[in-house]
Amino acid sequence: MFIPGIWQVSPIVTSTYTARPGELVKVNLNDPVTITLPSALGNVGAAILIKEVVGGSRTLTLAAGPGQTIEGAPTFSHSGPWACLRLMSDGAGWLVVGSYEGPPPS
Repeated sequence: MFIPGIWQVSPIVTSTYTARPGELVKVNLNDPVTITLPSALGNVGAAILIKEVVGGSRTLTLAAGPGQTIEGAPTFSHSGPWACLRLMSDGAGWLVVGSYEGPPPS
């Protein structure tokens, strides 16, 4: 259940994972990772943050639920060490509303 202002934090993900609305998903991209997003339906305004935490640069694949999209497509791929993505539900799908790539701030 999405509660605005209350964030859940995942363990470090190294393979596949199903995200929850209002979650910070920490990923280790030393191996490819696939994150399945929750339904956008009923979660208007819900956000998910995805952060690469160890400096890996393999591919992160995001997968939308049946009949839903991420930026208009059923999947979305991204890679890069220390990358961070912010996604938001518009009620029909997920939009990437922010991203960062590069070294962690010092």
